[in-house]
Amino acid sequence: MQFKSTRRPMPSAWKQAGVSLIIVLVMLVIIGITSAAAIRNATSSEKLTNNIRIQNLAQQYAEAALRFCEAELAKADASRVATLAEVNIVQTAYGANPAWNQAATWTGGGGASASKTVLPESQVKSTDSSFKPSVMPECVAEKQVMADANMAYVITARGFSPDYKADVATGATASGSVVWLQSTVILN
Repeated sequence: MQFKSTRRPMPSAWKQAGVSLIIVLVMLVIIGITSAAAIRNATSSEKLTNNIRIQNLAQQYAEAALRFCEAELAKADASRVATLAEVNIVQTAYGANPAWNQAATWTGGGGASASKTVLPESQVKSTDSSFKPSVMPECVAEKQVMADANMAYVITARGFSPDYKADVATGATASGSVVWLQSTVILN
């Protein structure tokens, strides 16, 4: 006697096969969304790191300009660069609008711009690198007579990021970053 098996799969087994397909598809969607978020996060972190690097470069250029102008002012008048000679340094009265705060000083649109000094390329470019900033750092020196009749120099320096661009008409920053530093030097 022979028995024929007429077994058919149970309906619950069919339901399990359909549920596992849906679970796999949901897992693929979750993995895809997680991967996209990880890539976006990595890209954002890279942009943030680059912005910090560029800001640090602008800071270093401003510091180089500040130190250069301080060193020049410490020299005898005849040894200084021409823009920092005593005859070219503007004297600002106490309480008056300082020259460093006027756009004409930096854009060359006024008489106060005579003391603006652009750093020589040798001060910011090393001999083993071809990299140099697109806009060289610059500084302005102003004389201020102090209450005790000593002369103080207010030195304002600007350093620019490699991606810096300025509006030609106003001198305002169009893109990139600018770091401003200031020091006061008293020479007796």
